[in-house]
Amino acid sequence: MGLLEWIQQFFDRDDDFLDLPEEDSTESPEEDFPPPPSEEDSKIPPELYSGMRVEVTTPENHLLFVGRLKIYGAGVLEVRCEPEGQAPQAMYKQAVKIRGFQKNAQAFSLNGTVCRSCEDFWHIENLQFLQSRDHRDFFRQHAELKGTVIPNQRYREQEQLPCVVQDISASGVRLTVKKEFEVGSVFLMDLTVVSEEAPFAFTCQVEWRNQRRRDFEYGCHFQNLPEKEQERLLQAIFALQRKILQSKRDAM
Repeated sequence: MGLLEWIQQFFDRDDDFLDLPEEDSTESPEEDFPPPPSEEDSKIPPELYSGMRVEVTTPENHLLFVGRLKIYGAGVLEVRCEPEGQAPQAMYKQAVKIRGFQKNAQAFSLNGTVCRSCEDFWHIENLQFLQSRDHRDFFRQHAELKGTVIPNQRYREQEQLPCVVQDISASGVRLTVKKEFEVGSVFLMDLTVVSEEAPFAFTCQVEWRNQRRRDFEYGCHFQNLPEKEQERLLQAIFALQRKILQSKRDAM
């Protein structure tokens, strides 16, 4: 079944599926969620519903605005900006991504193009679903987050080094720290992405390094990060993106 046919099946259901009760329409993706689905489930196109909160980004994953989804019809999705009146100007056929979380907390990403827009909403068509293994690294966010590197778990209390995370995704980070590590080395890192989420404890493996004048820059991959923690991390990255976007708007 193609994506357009899959979306069309929702239009044939009862109106109650699309018109959620008021309490559901204000549901936040940051709320508690059940254990994530299996890897096989992640290959199934997402179950979309009117009222779910999503993000609209550029193809390069720069956040444009946050809004509520509406299944509009004829393979078109409407994203209504929150707050209204703050959707940026769009060009006809502009390529975008829609990203969000289903009710089971599984992240999803759709490619599409803008077919209609105003300051309150965008209509997006030509939708293509990206499987989770394809979009997992798309949620990369530039950041200046302070963390702690623990070179050796056995001596955790003896040596803890401050670090700065420069960007982060569900699969890894780019960070700077004054200690030298070889490519392939493994260390621990404690990090708070947003204050609303509990701190994360990552096992990082160095994939590349760059010696700078006063410190070292590393690109690291997360080892053995559980699926549930990946989904929690993605939600924290979403929250961080929204804070950054709001700060930019407040500064205008």
